[in-house]
Amino acid sequence: WTIEETTHELVKHFEPFCTIGVHCHNDCGMAVANSITACHAGVGLVQGTINGIGERTGNADLCSIIPSLALHVNSTLSCQDKLHELTQVSRYVDEILNRSPNNAAPFVGQSAFAHKGGLHVAAMERNPLSYQHIEPELVGNEMRVLVSELSGRQNIMGKMREVFGSDMDESQKSDRSLAILNRVKQLENMGYSFEGAEASLHLMLLHTTKGYCPPFHVLDYSAQVYDYNMDSASRVVSNLNTDLKETASTARATIKVRTVTEDPDSFQLAYVDNLQVSDGNGPVDALAKALLRALLPSQPFLESVELIDYKVRILDPNSATEALTRVMIEFRDSKTDKQWTTVSVDSNVVSASLNALVDGFEYALIEHAQLCMLCDDAYEE
Repeated sequence: WTIEETTHELVKHFEPFCTIGVHCHNDCGMAVANSITACHAGVGLVQGTINGIGERTGNADLCSIIPSLALHVNSTLSCQDKLHELTQVSRYVDEILNRSPNNAAPFVGQSAFAHKGGLHVAAMERNPLSYQHIEPELVGNEMRVLVSELSGRQNIMGKMREVFGSDMDESQKSDRSLAILNRVKQLENMGYSFEGAEASLHLMLLHTTKGYCPPFHVLDYSAQVYDYNMDSASRVVSNLNTDLKETASTARATIKVRTVTEDPDSFQLAYVDNLQVSDGNGPVDALAKALLRALLPSQPFLESVELIDYKVRILDPNSATEALTRVMIEFRDSKTDKQWTTVSVDSNVVSASLNALVDGFEYALIEHAQLCMLCDDAYEE
């Protein structure tokens, strides 16, 4: 309660001789608020860190302080013309420190400008600042429209505008958005969650579009796990001479993928079936490697795609080993630093994982793959 008064007295007393600064820690969750209050009282220097990184509960977060001063109180900052790079800086620092970004971080978080409720999104369509305190582009972020079973048709139509632009008739949008919304509700009742998996939703919209064909098809796959040491961890630990690398289980996956390539002589597109085998640290790792190996000859763009997170959740624990499993996989393009997440649900965790992998690689190829006709009869009336 006294920081503004105390700071004001210090500034008044020392201002002729030096610049007063403020250095706040976040033990009470007030570091940003106290720093901005001190600025209002006249300090000329604010100390903080990117993303609030620091000992205990952290320091004052410059990613909140800087845009608050620049955009809400119209302070004159020397870095004002670089403000649009703030989100990129935040994510770069997290990447260097191998930290998971805080999606809920003000200004720079992935969810900072995310909108979900149907009426909420409808209002956003008319006036973006009705639910946003700034334009996200000012700090290098972007608005996101989330879709879930709680969403209205307006959310779906907003997402369709993102994907298709204005190339669709309004009546078509309305009809298709209702069908997609019903499908989303059906899938979420099964256990899907599209709030954190916008890439899967993006693909769902594309797959409902006449003329869209995926750049590859998985024809079949198999995965095997083999192990020659069945000792539990407790018994392995008791034997200090055991090499854990030698006793680790191994998995092998086989996958057959159909792609389309262009004949260099005739310039005609032709189907190519590619069968690949790969070993891995578990069946999902082996499948990911085999799938990538099968796709790279025709889709070299995937070389820069990497998996950065893999999450599994049991949806109905009472079903024990027969329970439905939700898999979410996060991908990253190392060249563009773009990230996306896919989701799949199945009682077979390996199948759910492969479906999420397929969606992730397909999404990566949307901007790169040639148009092809792997699904000639998919849209016959």
